[in-house]
Amino acid sequence: MIYFDNAATTKVFPEVLDKIKTWSQDYYANPNSIHSDGQRSRIAVEESRRYIASFLGIPEDEIIFTSCATESNNTIVRGLAESYPERDEILISPIEHKSVLNPVRYLSKKGYRIRFLKVDSQGIIDLDDLKKSITPKTLFVSVIHVNNETGVVQDLEGISKICKEKDVFFFSDTVQSFCKIDINSDSVDFFSASGHKINAPKGIGFFRRKKDIQLTPLLFGGGQEFGLRSGTENVVYIKALSETIKIWNENRTDFIKKLQDLSGKFINGLKTIIPDVEIVSEKVERSPSIVTVIFPKIDAQTFIMALNTEGIAVSSGSACSSGTPSPSHVLLSYGYSEEKALRAVRFSFGIDNTEEEIDILLEKVRDVFGKLSVFY
Repeated sequence: MIYFDNAATTKVFPEVLDKIKTWSQDYYANPNSIHSDGQRSRIAVEESRRYIASFLGIPEDEIIFTSCATESNNTIVRGLAESYPERDEILISPIEHKSVLNPVRYLSKKGYRIRFLKVDSQGIIDLDDLKKSITPKTLFVSVIHVNNETGVVQDLEGISKICKEKDVFFFSDTVQSFCKIDINSDSVDFFSASGHKINAPKGIGFFRRKKDIQLTPLLFGGGQEFGLRSGTENVVYIKALSETIKIWNENRTDFIKKLQDLSGKFINGLKTIIPDVEIVSEKVERSPSIVTVIFPKIDAQTFIMALNTEGIAVSSGSACSSGTPSPSHVLLSYGYSEEKALRAVRFSFGIDNTEEEIDILLEKVRDVFGKLSVFY
C-alpha cells in the first residue's frame, strides 16, 4: 500500500520509535512524585517543554500538554467561554475542523451567538467582514491556519491585527501548519498542535495560551499543567513530541522542499493525464503537503475505493455516516455545489513519500479514471 493520507495521520519517525522503548523504561515514574525517579521524569517533561517553547519563541509556561488537538481545541473554546461569560458572541470561520466547530455549536445551545465569517471562492477569510463583525460582546475569533481538507493558508497576522485593534482574543488551530509553515507566535493568543500530524505518536499534543489570559480547564483533578490540564503527564510521548519537533527543526528546509516537489510533480502530471481536473484553491497559498482534486463526473467515494484496490491510500473531505457520504462543509462554504463537493479527493503527502511513488500514483489515477469514466 502506498500511503497518501498524511493529513489524516503520519508514520512515526523510525528514530523516535526506536527511542520510545528506552524512554518507557527510563521515565516510568510519575513526574509529580517527589522521589528521585519521579523527579527524573519531571526533568524530562520540563526539558521537552523548554525545547518546544524555545522553538516557538514563547515562555515555557505558555505550553500546555494534552492528549491531542481535539482536547486542546475543546479546552480553549469552552474554557474561554466559562472564564469570560460577559462576552457571549463568537466569530468563527466556516472552514474550521470539527473539533472547533462542534464545541462552538455546543456553546450556541447555551445561548452564545455564533457568527460565521465570510470566505471567498478560494477559501480565504474576508478581512473586511471580520472587521465589521466584531462587537463589544465578541469573546474570540477562531480561524484555522491551514485547512485540513484543502491546505489553504490564512493570513494570521492580518487577522491578529484586527483582533488586537478590537480587543478580542484570537485562536487558531495550527495542526496542519505546525512545523511546516511559519507561525508568528506573537500574533495568536491561543493555538493548538498535534503530534501525529508531524510524525510523532498519536496521543500527544499541546496548546499555547498567552500569559494572563484566564482559561477554565476542561478536566479537573490533580491540577497538572499549570492547573489547565489535570492528569498524569504522558512523559514518554512528551519526549517523543519534543524529539520529533527537533527533527523537523533541523531538517525543515529539506523537508519542505521535498513536499513542494512531490505536490508539484503530482499536480503537473495530473493535469497532463486529466486536463479538465480541478485543483481546489489553486490560486492561493496552500500547504505543500495537501492537494484536493475535483474529478470530472466520478464521486469521491467510488474513486477512493477503486484506488484502494490498486494499492493507493487517499481520502476525501466528505464525512460518511451509515455508508452515506455527505458533502464537505468546507467546500460548500467555498460556494461549491453538493454534487461537486462529493467529487473532491484529498491527496496528502509525507516526507517519506518518493517521486517514484508519485509516478505510480499518477499511473493508477489514470487507469482508475479511465475505467470508471465509462460508467458516467
